[in-house]
Amino acid sequence: MLGTKATPVFGLAPDGVTSVTVRFLDHPPRTIKVRHNFYEIVAPSLAATPCGVEWLDVSGNVKRSIAGCNYQLAELGPMDNYRVDVVHELITVRTDVNTLAAAINAGNLAEAESDWLTAHLEWLDIGQDDGAYGAFGELGGEIDGTAAGLVGGTASPQFTGFHKIELDLWTDGNLAAAAADTATLQQLVKTLIAIPIGTELPGTGAGIANWVLRPHEVLEDAMRDTLTGDDDYGSGTGLASITADVSAVTQMLDLLAPVLDPLAPHLVARASGQLNAVLAAVYETQSNGTWVAVSDLPTLARERVDAAVGAALESLAPIPDLLTSTGNVAPLT
Repeated sequence: MLGTKATPVFGLAPDGVTSVTVRFLDHPPRTIKVRHNFYEIVAPSLAATPCGVEWLDVSGNVKRSIAGCNYQLAELGPMDNYRVDVVHELITVRTDVNTLAAAINAGNLAEAESDWLTAHLEWLDIGQDDGAYGAFGELGGEIDGTAAGLVGGTASPQFTGFHKIELDLWTDGNLAAAAADTATLQQLVKTLIAIPIGTELPGTGAGIANWVLRPHEVLEDAMRDTLTGDDDYGSGTGLASITADVSAVTQMLDLLAPVLDPLAPHLVARASGQLNAVLAAVYETQSNGTWVAVSDLPTLARERVDAAVGAALESLAPIPDLLTSTGNVAPLT
């Protein structure tokens, strides 16, 4: 395998290897039959750089992988753009939480509920479940974690952040408690913003490998936590949260499209269409422009949302394998 662009990939394979697949860094793989233990595959274009060979048996099973594509450099640019977006979004979250605090301190419950939703959706736009899919660790959990697993449940002092304020406003109608909990949230967001984004989202092999999991797992979390109503503490805005989750996934998918398109030419377009179908199904559930709680959805409407999310998840599932199954982040074999 020559390291020069647009040169043939050629070599000898042992008995029992009936075909060979060659992978290219930024082009779809090519497979050719082995003849008399010899193979030669011409690069698909002048820009194609070969980076991995797989020996296949008669059933198409991989007998051995030789070298492999390392997509980390190609993924680092999109991830850098994502990190810049996260920094900007966190600043917007801080502004929105400050606006929420002002409404609560003014004693305006209706305005506070509206401001809470604005701030929460902005947070979810970074990536469902603790922000950037868990990249913020315990701090992310304090900002947007639920009471699940806490001793005392919602009464636990460890239950903080958006969902605690949601409970204060909608379930308890307690502005005094909401004011105290929003002050805590303000401090948590301030602490998070002060941490260098590279610490939370490192551009290392492991960091990139975790990041490319997120287009699928953000939406998977939405199905597990939001579409079950498990993270609803009274606002009934779970379906609004789904729209923010779709926005987060769409953003990451768009950033990864230049890397994914050569490997799976139809994946991004198909997944994007399915994400739009999720939004359509979600918006159809509104009643006179008002969000309906997941628990109150008619069966057919709920099934349509679930089906749309499930279809999108199926299309998004191969992304981690496409981008991290070879190279420096390959699993041990």
